[in-house]
Amino acid sequence: MSGSDERPLSVGQQALWLLYRLAPESPAYNVVLAMRIRGPLDTERLARAVAGLADRHPVLTEGFHEVDGVPVRTPGRAGAPRLVVREVPVADLFEAACAESVVPFRLDLEPPMRAVLLRRAADDAALVLVTHHLVSDATAQWLIARDLLEAYAGAPARPATSAFDEVVAAERRLLDSPRREVLERYWRGVVTGVPAAKLPADHLADGLAGLPKGSSTTVWFDPDLAVSVEAAARRAGVTPFAFLTGAFQAMLHRHTGESDFLIGCPVTTRLRGGLREVVGYLANSVVLRATFDRTTTLRATIKAAQRSVVTANAHADLPFSTLTELVAPRPPLFTIAITMLVADRLEPPLPMVTPDAVEGREITYGGLRLALLDVPQMEGQFDLLVELRQSADGLSAVLKYDAGQFERSTIERVAAAFTRFVRLAVEDLDAVVADLSLVDASDLTLLLAMGGSTHPAMGTGVGDRA
Repeated sequence: MSGSDERPLSVGQQALWLLYRLAPESPAYNVVLAMRIRGPLDTERLARAVAGLADRHPVLTEGFHEVDGVPVRTPGRAGAPRLVVREVPVADLFEAACAESVVPFRLDLEPPMRAVLLRRAADDAALVLVTHHLVSDATAQWLIARDLLEAYAGAPARPATSAFDEVVAAERRLLDSPRREVLERYWRGVVTGVPAAKLPADHLADGLAGLPKGSSTTVWFDPDLAVSVEAAARRAGVTPFAFLTGAFQAMLHRHTGESDFLIGCPVTTRLRGGLREVVGYLANSVVLRATFDRTTTLRATIKAAQRSVVTANAHADLPFSTLTELVAPRPPLFTIAITMLVADRLEPPLPMVTPDAVEGREITYGGLRLALLDVPQMEGQFDLLVELRQSADGLSAVLKYDAGQFERSTIERVAAAFTRFVRLAVEDLDAVVADLSLVDASDLTLLLAMGGSTHPAMGTGVGDRA
């Protein structure tokens, strides 16, 4: 490398950089946290708090470029993030926040984070924090928000965290160690000869379309069902995430007719080595395999999901792009994924404000009245990503999908089928998956009265069609 301050990217960052270079105008890798702020706001103090983020998290000052075709990052090259204030006296704050969230980054010219205050009145505003995925992930975004609000409130600065350089160095040591062979052997055993689960599309995917055409739909689980999931998971000896993943895999089996398939699972890599407080891209993707036969029960599926999640996480230190290179050439390892976010990392938890309820509940934090704006983000990366969220407001599933392939109505039917399978699992874990319908009896009666449907999401299951 030509400059002393130029530093290598992690393997995951290299993959993200390639995606950025292919579609620099895409917002698909913008990580967003937006807050409604009510009450008197000291804009100058907020601006100082934003600029001060760089002291604890120098990755927020990094510029990205290439040297002899190799991507590098240079701390300080882009300068510290600064607060931008926009006066929006007649704007819908949610719509304005959504518009800010999709502005692309120029990673060679500007900081990989921006903070925009949308001020509708002296005591009514929205703060939109946007970072590029190259330097952030879901947890990092909450760390940024927490540190910003604490600085605004005048709290003592937290100790400096481990540098992201240590993350990159540790990854390189791993890839040069005998551990790499162990990881590669495990993942070969999981994926060899197994296809990715694939939803029947409404439209052909256009590989030359350029920017992802992402969208999303959200399903809130009934509070009673959410409580029942936790209780049923405890009885089964699995985590709630494994319980929900098993139900999702069972639904996919009935939806697609596939009896052996792979799905993806984005995971965090910050749970080891003192990395919990590090802002940076500390995420990876693992692959989960599911198998079914005519006798497989929901209990067996959920237990298998638990084993798969545990062992996948134990082998999650192999970068996903390294795995794809290892098994190339083959089709993508997965096009459907599931993950779970713990949505609140502030104390007290930050309530969600949806677009149709912008006067919703608030908390007081750092002298400000706050609520979280549920701004859509990072859509269209996969055919389908189910993002489970556990928050102060309850349990929900956000289905992010490729709108170039799927109609919203199709994904809404998939969401309904998933919710149904979760309820079926709560009611009877010993039910045989092959006997389960994707729709309940009343919906099936209505469909038959309408003449049926050739779309598997609207039938009882692929295996039931002649």
